[in-house]
Amino acid sequence: MNTITSQLTIVFDPPFYKAIFERRTKDSYEVAQVVLGSSEPKTPLITDLVINKWSRIQFFEATSDTKSKLAATTKVNPKRLQRLARKTMTSNTSSKAQAALKKAFEKSKQTQKHSSVLQKAVVQEQEYRLRKSKRIEKHKGH
Repeated sequence: MNTITSQLTIVFDPPFYKAIFERRTKDSYEVAQVVLGSSEPKTPLITDLVINKWSRIQFFEATSDTKSKLAATTKVNPKRLQRLARKTMTSNTSSKAQAALKKAFEKSKQTQKHSSVLQKAVVQEQEYRLRKSKRIEKHKGH
């Protein structure tokens, strides 16, 4: 049986509140981040986000080194799960989730930069061709 474990953490990252979703399966670890706004999120907003907008949340898969750490997890006693849940309510965000989100952000930034460089090269080539054609037209002697 394939089980999926999800965790939601609300973090205040000045000036905004963010929801960090972590999703674990047997062989993968995925993270998503949603900005909730500048005011403290209320319970109806969070439940609406989880129930109605879950399908629109875009998850990013973590690297292979975090997958190997997940493979070491075993079945946990229910009382221990309750203690861990209570502990995570008070502790800060998982650094693994933050690292995965940062890596996804860097990757998207790099692709944007690459497409920007390509676009600049195309524009520069067009300007060069226009200058060249004007120069040729000028020397024709009309």
